[in-house]
Amino acid sequence: MTISSIYRQPGGSWGENIMAVGTTSGLLDHNHSQSVFKHAILQRYIGAYTAMVGSTSTGNRVAVVDGFAGRGRYPDGKPASGELILQAAARASRAIVEATLVEKNRADYAKLKHVVDEYVAKGVHAVAHHGPVHTHLSNIVTAAHGIPLFLFLDPCGAGLPFDDLSRVLAGERRPGRPSTEVLLNFNADFTRRATGALAASRHEHDSLPALDRVCGGTWWRDEALKALGPDRNFERVAETIARAYTKRLANSTGMQGITVPVKRRVSHQPVYHLVFLTRSPFGIWVFADALARARQEWLKALGPQEGDDENALFTFGDSVKDVIKQEQAKARARIGENLRSAVARRGRVKLVDEVWSIFDGVYGIANDTTVSMALRLTVEEGAVRVIEEARNIRGYVIGPGPQAIR
Repeated sequence: MTISSIYRQPGGSWGENIMAVGTTSGLLDHNHSQSVFKHAILQRYIGAYTAMVGSTSTGNRVAVVDGFAGRGRYPDGKPASGELILQAAARASRAIVEATLVEKNRADYAKLKHVVDEYVAKGVHAVAHHGPVHTHLSNIVTAAHGIPLFLFLDPCGAGLPFDDLSRVLAGERRPGRPSTEVLLNFNADFTRRATGALAASRHEHDSLPALDRVCGGTWWRDEALKALGPDRNFERVAETIARAYTKRLANSTGMQGITVPVKRRVSHQPVYHLVFLTRSPFGIWVFADALARARQEWLKALGPQEGDDENALFTFGDSVKDVIKQEQAKARARIGENLRSAVARRGRVKLVDEVWSIFDGVYGIANDTTVSMALRLTVEEGAVRVIEEARNIRGYVIGPGPQAIR
């Protein structure tokens, strides 16, 4: 697995981390490893987000929305995204989570409503809506006025129109407090299908105007054909358009974006890209922790995989524990280098204020424990010292250690 450097718009407000993560795709009826990864991120991040913003919000209220909630629960009884959000709402102790779940398919909505009603009976603040999410979005945002809002948008095909999403994030949810964050699925299969139709001059294909709406214009068409190239590299197309989409949405909303390709295997093309948007360095940090821990859960669910390509995660005889242990050792070393560089450059550093540089090269692998261990080692070697401790490692303030001062 390889992780590239963080990409930032020159002088701008956004960063983009492109991470190669392998998953297995599957049908909606099953919780395959693809869903294990995505749901593990969702489960970890929502709890952290609501605790982080709920303690200071009006009435401790936080709105969480699943715009494509499906049935909320798999037929085998395991929770899907909708129920994971309801579970997070039920567990919240530092916030009152108001969950809104939307599903346009009537049969799926009926099942979703049943799940929501179960949690409402337990005292959870939750509501289910039937219909396309864009028809409910204005009312949802109005209801969340003055309180933090987290949007989860996970469609099977085309996503929410760019103009609708940008209007909400840049207009109705202006920069500043209360916080607004988004985790969405940008479907790589849909991008490849639309590009295939475009390359074949099938301009009447319904995927083309659909992707136009998602991307906020036809700009993607030239970008896709250019990325496709004479070698017809559809993986390059999917990554190019996902990056560009993230950049445009981040620019139009004053947010920062992280793009995560989710693949069947590292050597395979992405099934989709997860796009995370936030305006807060705290969001970037907490998402890093959730992403890294979710990846370990994905590795355990997927198990050892044979592979002889240069990006193979496993070599002969490796176990999942071996891979995680090796990656964490490398991540600790890289974090240590990043900590030393940060204090050399700035002197006094609050870690969360340097989130991009602290996680440089290991975003998606290093979690809070990795950072804590790396900090302890760099303190022991005298390269840095802790000036102020905090409840969470991200709040620590560090400076040059005795070795660095000499």
